Amino acid sequence: MRQRGQRNWFSGMLVTGLFAAAVMNVPADAFDARQTAEGVWGAVSYREDHGLPMKKSGFGLTEYLAAEVALLKSPDQAGAGQANPAGSQASPAGSQAPVEAGTTEKAQSRSSTVVAGQGGSQNGDGPSIYGNIVTEGEKEIQPQDTLLGGASLTMFASQSDSQMLSAIVQTSQGSLIVIDGGLGADGDYLRGQIQARGSHVAAWLITHPHGDHAGALYKILQDEAAGVQSGIQIDGIYYSFGSPEWYTVNDPSEQTMAHAIIGSFAGLPETMLHTVTRGQTIQVDDVTIQVMNDRYETAGDKGNNACIVYKLWVNGKSILFLGDMAQEGGQRLLAEVGSEGLKSDIVQMAHHGQNGVDEAFYRAVDPQICLWPTPQWLWTSVGSRYRTSETKGWMTHLNVQRHYCTKDGDQVIR
Repeated sequence: MRQRGQRNWFSGMLVTGLFAAAVMNVPADAFDARQTAEGVWGAVSYREDHGLPMKKSGFGLTEYLAAEVALLKSPDQAGAGQANPAGSQASPAGSQAPVEAGTTEKAQSRSSTVVAGQGGSQNGDGPSIYGNIVTEGEKEIQPQDTLLGGASLTMFASQSDSQMLSAIVQTSQGSLIVIDGGLGADGDYLRGQIQARGSHVAAWLITHPHGDHAGALYKILQDEAAGVQSGIQIDGIYYSFGSPEWYTVNDPSEQTMAHAIIGSFAGLPETMLHTVTRGQTIQVDDVTIQVMNDRYETAGDKGNNACIVYKLWVNGKSILFLGDMAQEGGQRLLAEVGSEGLKSDIVQMAHHGQNGVDEAFYRAVDPQICLWPTPQWLWTSVGSRYRTSETKGWMTHLNVQRHYCTKDGDQVIR
């Protein structure tokens, strides 16, 4: 009994000590009031208890302790949360008639840029200890091949350390295809990137109206309405939204941005707005975009499962953009189009790499390259409710060798 009591006392003291160490390790400014960009921006809020950027609900106490204890065990990672091809794919068969998408100084990035096709060391911290994945930004030597035949794909890092999705595909003829765009806080940077590429957007694809996907577009549209002349021309915006009431009932935590972006579309020319349907194709120069699904009405995670998935064929390579598609929606999409329909050379990891589509879905995709729109704190979220490590394990089992992650800065594939 005495020995058991001593063990219980020691265990209690250990937990207390870990708790105290974690609290003492919190930066002083983490207790300051953190501004939350609420309302129309749909932006990310900052937990006042530890200052980590969160999109929806925050960490619980045990998750916070686990993260802090991990940092205590690895002092060299104390700043980890801060920003600093197999056969060609044929064009889609059996699709609807194609929809023609239309016939300054570059903003300075806050973090490094990884470019496929160029050599050189990047600002990585070495091979990841979380699973067997080593991202391209962590490698000393970058691949020298050219994958997209004169086109390019750029996936942008968050300007606020949030999870978000923002990407531009530039065709070999110079036309721009924007995918989502990120938060309102990413709007100025994205606008600069569009201006640096000629200011002409042939097609703007929206997966779903959550703030970390549609917020940047909303900001750009609002700035234009307020008289901020950026010179950006948008030929077409492609999307499929429910009614404002649907988001109020089914996606209340994200309804503000949905209402805002739907409202902003009401002031745009009808010729610019295109509601997409499954099987539709959009042609931009020699890039073919296929709409893979209609909006799903699911029992759970309704806002994310209502994502529109787009598949792009770029000079013989296929790129699958999943947005935040979750497990139930992914299962329905796999059932509808089969493995052949999903098979892609490059895949954007659903829901920022965690708690998105399941392993069977990724097996069907069978990618050679993974795009992770994932900040550092989410990439290394071992011990929390986030399931990034599980997704990494799936990609390791699939033997995917190339991983481009926004924790390393803007990612470019040419």
